[in-house]
This record gives sequence, structure tokens and C-alpha cells, in this order.
Amino acid sequence: MAQVNLHTTPEFEEALSALMEGRKLKSKSEAIRLAVQEAAAPYRARKKRDLSVLIGLVDRFPDRRRTGKTSAELLAEIDDEMDKKLERLSTRRR
Repeated sequence: MAQVNLHTTPEFEEALSALMEGRKLKSKSEAIRLAVQEAAAPYRARKKRDLSVLIGLVDRFPDRRRTGKTSAELLAEIDDEMDKKLERLSTRRR
């Protein structure tokens, strides 16, 4: 298992202690692992959009020459842009 060292603020230590006490956790490491796993769960569970039907479609159009990118590269770029926009939308709702 990899080791991570970090500097913390007094506020972080207080929050960590509250989490440990509230969840009956015995170590700071256990509490941090739990907090990260819970925070990351929605991102890990989110399914990647399947835009594979677009592969090859872009290659048929003359505009492709402008970008010099393959349809697979453009597909990855579109997917990244969609992820960023969805993230911005989800942060607005909070």
C-alpha cells in the first residue's frame, strides 16, 4: 500500500476527529480512506458515455482535414468536454 504524507490545519484535525468519533473509527488513516472513498464514489460509479457510434463518422467529412485528428481522438475530446460541462452543471446545483 502506498503511503501519503500531508500537512493539515487545526480545522482539518478537528473535522477528522469528529469523523473518527462519529463513525467509531480507530485510526486517522482509516478515517481518511473512508472519506476519500465516499467522496469519490459518485465519480467511480458514473458510466462513461458510449459514443463509439461516432467512430468513422467524422472521417467521412472534408472538415476533418482542418483538425488532422482521427475520429477516435475527436471522440475522446468530445467526451472530455461533456464531462467538464456536466461537472460545472453539478457544482452549480450545490
